[in-house]
Amino acid sequence: MFKSLKTRKERLRHKILEELLKDNPNVDKIIYIIEEYESDNINTIEKLKRDKRIELNRINGALKQTINAHGAITKELIGSTAKRIYGSLLDYSNCVKFRTISIRDILIGFVIGVIFFWFFLQN
Repeated sequence: MFKSLKTRKERLRHKILEELLKDNPNVDKIIYIIEEYESDNINTIEKLKRDKRIELNRINGALKQTINAHGAITKELIGSTAKRIYGSLLDYSNCVKFRTISIRDILIGFVIGVIFFWFFLQN
């Protein structure tokens, strides 16, 4: 029976239980499993910190743009400021996301390739 381990915590629990259920569990192996788990967590935290820094820089840039374009930010300029901030964050989020390739895309590419191949064989 195949059970999907969806979270890192479930994978950690599974690996530790596997080691503990052995006839002679190895403490060093359990420590290694925990260190690997901690390393993954630290890497995730560092990635989130980098992403946060990038977003903060984009917000700062949008605020500077507003100040350069309109002067001091007042109640009347909040809408413009919000649009600039939203636009800078939206632009970043569009750059980061990757589109996944579906089977439909592969089939269309295959059909187009066959058509071109057939066309060039005819000439």
